[in-house]
Amino acid sequence: MNFSTALKLNDVDDYITPSLECIKPVKIPTEVGKTKSISICEDGTYIATNDMGEKYTLTKAKIDLNDCLACSGCITTAETILVSQHSVDSFLDLIKESEKYEIVMALSPQSLASLTASFQNRCDSLPRSLIESFCSELGSLSDGFGMTEVLNFCWRLLHSRGVTSQPFLDTTWSRDISLSAAAEEFVNVFKSEVDAPTLPVLTGICPGWVCYAEKTHFKLPSKSNDVDESFLLKHISRVRSPQQLLAGVLKSSSINRRLYLVFVMPCYDKKLEASRSEFTVNGDDLQKEADLVLGTNEFVSVLEALLKKPAQESMKQDSAPLSLNQKLVFGRKILKVLLNTYIEFYVFLSRSSNLLLGNAYSYKNYRHAGSGSGGYAFAVLWQAAQTLFNIRLPLNVTDDPRVLIRSLGNHDLQEILLFNSLEDCQTARVNVPAGRTPYRNCGIKPKPLLVFLIANGFRNIQTVVQQLKRAYSKAHSSRASLREEIAFDYVEIMACPNGCLNGGAQLNTPLTNVSQAYFSQDEQDLLASEESKQLLSKINPSFKPSICYTTYRSIPKIEITNPAALKW
Repeated sequence: MNFSTALKLNDVDDYITPSLECIKPVKIPTEVGKTKSISICEDGTYIATNDMGEKYTLTKAKIDLNDCLACSGCITTAETILVSQHSVDSFLDLIKESEKYEIVMALSPQSLASLTASFQNRCDSLPRSLIESFCSELGSLSDGFGMTEVLNFCWRLLHSRGVTSQPFLDTTWSRDISLSAAAEEFVNVFKSEVDAPTLPVLTGICPGWVCYAEKTHFKLPSKSNDVDESFLLKHISRVRSPQQLLAGVLKSSSINRRLYLVFVMPCYDKKLEASRSEFTVNGDDLQKEADLVLGTNEFVSVLEALLKKPAQESMKQDSAPLSLNQKLVFGRKILKVLLNTYIEFYVFLSRSSNLLLGNAYSYKNYRHAGSGSGGYAFAVLWQAAQTLFNIRLPLNVTDDPRVLIRSLGNHDLQEILLFNSLEDCQTARVNVPAGRTPYRNCGIKPKPLLVFLIANGFRNIQTVVQQLKRAYSKAHSSRASLREEIAFDYVEIMACPNGCLNGGAQLNTPLTNVSQAYFSQDEQDLLASEESKQLLSKINPSFKPSICYTTYRSIPKIEITNPAALKW
């Protein structure tokens, strides 16, 4: 079948690459009068002359990440171009002034899984020198290692070069709190105890998706006329992502103003998230909660650059195996730093005798049940089933016979249904047709108690948006409530196909290997680790709304009045 020219779309892909040209309008100052001519000096300076014959220098147009967030010219990503504030060079420059700051680094488990898989498979995405150094340090263990050994290697390298003297923080700890808050929020929404967000609740931890939602406008039917609005924002969860939740706790509670937070994340969009005006210290745009965000691949570039530098003599001694007394001293040193940031991780003191086994961390990596993006759909469904319907599900909710999981056309669009009984679930499994149609839109019985969805990739995001738009239209035409027309109650949304494990800043390693490394971690219940409990205990209840939650803003469309500026 041949499509008409009007229906052909080129370069349709889940990844939205940066445009070659930014169309953000440049504000022209009116106080200087109308510009008549522009001349270029030998040094490249642009000199303009107005209609009064007066000359003035034209400043170079600059676009930073805040401009990118506040512009609807493109959907989400100019981040690979506009990352001067969050780059490898920025980090290396920071090291040169490390005496001015207390550098604290936090790693995402997805980044660590990508690093581990790359080391395990000796991937070309890792410099040969880095692999050789890692294998040399491991010795006989070089053929059997996991995320803990990779984490220790990275820390030793940074420590021996004088970058940081304290252990990495793990965003899994703050994800515990984020998941718990998301579950509590959904339960309140389902009970209609809060005004925002509204059903269906859409996760807001993916900055690429949030940028899309803030800049996407549709004509929605209303009582009088069509209203152009970013209707998606009223459905997005207000809960912060693990990155910004951890940054918010540290910066809001810190008595150490020299604290400099560096995050290693699987996605470039996390740089944009850190640059949002909502995530500043005391409303000061110059003080961000997350100071610097590096992609996983950029972190490897940092490690490679540090490997070329000689280790500091004092750090060489610190990297040697420690006696019990030395471990106690070093453990107290770490505790002091963490106390300065108002986080009393007493586990570091109570376990100081085995805190550093040759400077290796004693805490155990763990993960939450569900997807590699953090398991939001599973965690929220688990809590909602218990709180709303007194149904106790296993951590891996799909293991329960009352839960039915369906693939709506592809593996990145998974529908999860909770039924009241095993019999209802079996009946639904027999009656539901195969295909992309959501269960509630099939018009069959029995009715599920809850319907959740996991949607990864922009193509599937657009499917969810269209489903929601149709629900609005049906509710308007039938004078029913939106709740009666929605296909899903909760949607875990990530912009990257296959979720965060396949983030755009990950190393070029087969996804199956990255998934294997990530899911090799033990599964753990919410807030079961001592680290996450201590982190939660240090959130002042009066500050919780500002630390654990965020807001969004609708980005108006750019109106280009000059047709010559349009590219067809």
